[in-house]
Amino acid sequence: MNPVKGHYSIVQYCPDLVRRETVNIGVVLLVPERAFLQTRMVADNERVRHFFGTTGDDAKLLSEFKKSFTARIEAEHRRLTTLESFQKFIDTRGNQIQLTEPAFVKVRECQETLTQLFDQLVGGRAKQRNRESFPKSLQARFEAGKVADFIETNVSISVPILDRETKIPFAFQNGAFHLLQPVVFPADKEEVNFNRALKYSMEGKILQDHPDDEYGQLRFNVIGRFASVSDPSIPIVRDVLKESNVRLHLDHDLSGLVDEIRRTGKPRPKRA
Repeated sequence: MNPVKGHYSIVQYCPDLVRRETVNIGVVLLVPERAFLQTRMVADNERVRHFFGTTGDDAKLLSEFKKSFTARIEAEHRRLTTLESFQKFIDTRGNQIQLTEPAFVKVRECQETLTQLFDQLVGGRAKQRNRESFPKSLQARFEAGKVADFIETNVSISVPILDRETKIPFAFQNGAFHLLQPVVFPADKEEVNFNRALKYSMEGKILQDHPDDEYGQLRFNVIGRFASVSDPSIPIVRDVLKESNVRLHLDHDLSGLVDEIRRTGKPRPKRA
């Protein structure tokens, strides 16, 4: 993959805005050509405790700051697409979480570069982006898009033929009941991505061919997280899913899905 231009900023914690003393707690990487914006933060507050003696309520507040900042970056993914917009975002930071001026970095693989920057500039144990964090980030973006009231969460669906039950993180109703399944597709592994797409294509076909007793006609959707917008396996995955009339929404731009939910979605019912 040819290198492209990226910009990074160090995330710093400043407990006293008068003294202006800071400690590095994370890094943000923007790669406009790959539609990539992501932050990586330290998993604990040990570094901050070492420098500032932060404990108790202050440590809890810092953890909330980190959580809120990470959700903000996820929510701003579509808006922060240029160095100029990134710079404006940095300039708005006025609380204890600060960002340094953006610096240039050459990027071949986004996740690899983010890991290298974190190791070099922050160190320590990074908070892992595991499978559980993907649904959490989607929830934050649905809330930012003001469509959370239309979305049901952790929906249990019976899968005919396979004779088992599956739990779908998100769903919304607009005449049909749309199941939204987040799926991570590993970088540079087209065969793995193909097989993963085939699995969800088959599951989607079964669910769509058998209306649910409670929710009625089902529509299966995959929200795919790829390493970058130029991942060569994206069209492969899309074609495999399309064979079963399963829609693919790309994690790096959910504006179309959010707009559809806002326009056509019905308010989430209150269930006992």
